[in-house]
Amino acid sequence: MKNAGKTKKIIYIVVILVIAIASAAGVNFDKIFGELPESFISTDKTSEASFKIHFVDVGQGDCTLVTCNEATLLIDAGENGHETDVLNYLRSQGIEKLDYIVATHQHSDHIGGLPEVLDEFPTDNIIMPRLTKEQTPTNSTYTAFLKAVKASGAKVISAKPGLIYSLGNATFEILGPVTDDCEDINSMSAVTKITYGETSFLVTGDAEKDEEREIIENGADLDCDVLRVGHHGSSTSSSRDFLDAVTPEICVISCGADNDYGHPHKEIRERLPKYTDEIYRTDILGDIVMVSDGKTIDVSFENQ
Repeated sequence: MKNAGKTKKIIYIVVILVIAIASAAGVNFDKIFGELPESFISTDKTSEASFKIHFVDVGQGDCTLVTCNEATLLIDAGENGHETDVLNYLRSQGIEKLDYIVATHQHSDHIGGLPEVLDEFPTDNIIMPRLTKEQTPTNSTYTAFLKAVKASGAKVISAKPGLIYSLGNATFEILGPVTDDCEDINSMSAVTKITYGETSFLVTGDAEKDEEREIIENGADLDCDVLRVGHHGSSTSSSRDFLDAVTPEICVISCGADNDYGHPHKEIRERLPKYTDEIYRTDILGDIVMVSDGKTIDVSFENQ
């Protein structure tokens, strides 16, 4: 179910401190504000929430952590050189093991940090697209990834539409790739929809317009509250037909500051506001965390 107008921002800590200090000094906020607005109430839901999705800032790459109850899902782990950022973030969240890893596709800005993650964190299942011999990369990053997967002992699952898994009280479903013969492995990306209560989140990797079209034609339920915008905001993704099917209330773009690709592209910067005015970018805001109670979504970010 959509939650238009229900999304709320988590309160800045400085406001909380001001309220606490002023209250101790005997200031009556009811006289100043009348009835204290709900958005001004100093309640931090992030510490005790059962569902969180973290869009981790890894520069020009992707990394998404989902936790629900005690269950954990990691989608990608950024580029080579950002593995320490990912490891430190996982440690900061108290992660000890991973129930699932989804490697959306085999480009280094998505799997570069996964060998180090697999080396440190026991992992039960790894979901990734199965490539043909012709599609398979031969670079050192992919070789290191495969060695780490083998050493981890995790169960390897081929990403196919219709696979649904439990994640605590949440679920996640693989919507793509639909076909296995794309020359560009961007369009072989594992597309994941996570659902918690009435809220839902779509993570698309680098899926481009041809894969988006195939997912639509395959009859997938794409409607969701939060869209992790495809391919770092490239104009090769996020077609109008796809966005019409998704109808996002919130968009998140993961990209590096002043990146060489010009992400997010002008076309996407102009297109997304037609669907929502809540657009968050890791290159500007750093780590972005969303908390759901199953009906509403609270958003906080690092650089606030």
